[in-house]
This record gives sequence, structure tokens and C-alpha cells, in this order.
Amino acid sequence: NYFKSVNKPGETSSTSTVQVEEPVAGNEYTVVAGDNLWTISEKANGSGYNWVDVYAANKAELDVHPDLLYVGTKLALPKIEVKQPVSYTVTPGDNLWNISVKTCGNGYAWVKTANENKLANPNLLYVDQVLKIFCD
Repeated sequence: NYFKSVNKPGETSSTSTVQVEEPVAGNEYTVVAGDNLWTISEKANGSGYNWVDVYAANKAELDVHPDLLYVGTKLALPKIEVKQPVSYTVTPGDNLWNISVKTCGNGYAWVKTANENKLANPNLLYVDQVLKIFCD
């Protein structure tokens, strides 16, 4: 029982902390349980959006399955520029496809924009609405 084992007045217990070394871009990272390229990129770069760069640097080790990582696999962490969102203010006549083409050069990025901005109806935009755009 947890409550029976909790310290009672006058009792002490010892605790230890395990320090986990955070990966640094430009180094090597060893995959641990629960990792995926997004979380590895977040740890190394502060942004999960750079997972594609980690994948590109390790294509040979990952075959064609970036979502299949094995514990103990060593991955190279490239030094990269962290991808930051771009702010875009909606103007009359805009739709997510056109905004994605203007900002990313890729109309299909509209899906990510809709998801990142938690748009309940991606067909409904308001003039002067500010959207965060993430280009991959």
C-alpha cells in the first residue's frame, strides 16, 4: 500500500535523481523507449517540426519507415535552423489553399495550418484573423 509506505513523522527516506543528458544538435543521439523523430527533434532543437531534417540525416539507418525506431539505434543530429511559425493576417478572398501557396509554396500545407490553428471549419476564415503558418 502506498499510504502505509509514506513517511511518518520522524521517518526519513532517501531519494535519488537520474540526470538525463539532453541531445544537442550536431551530435549523436541514442534512441530510448517512447522516442519518435518528433520528440527527438524537440529535445535537440526545441521544435518537433524539424523531425524531417533528423530523418533526412539518418535515412540509411531508418530505411523508409521514419515512424519505426528501435531502442539503441544511434542517430546523427544535424545542426539545423529551427523552423518557426509565420504569422499571416487573412485578407478578403483568402482561403487556406491560397494562403499556403503564398506562404509555403505548397497548397497542401493548408491541412497543417488548419490543425495548428484548431480551426473547427477550415472553410470559414475572417478578414484580419491571424493564423500561424508552419511550412515543412
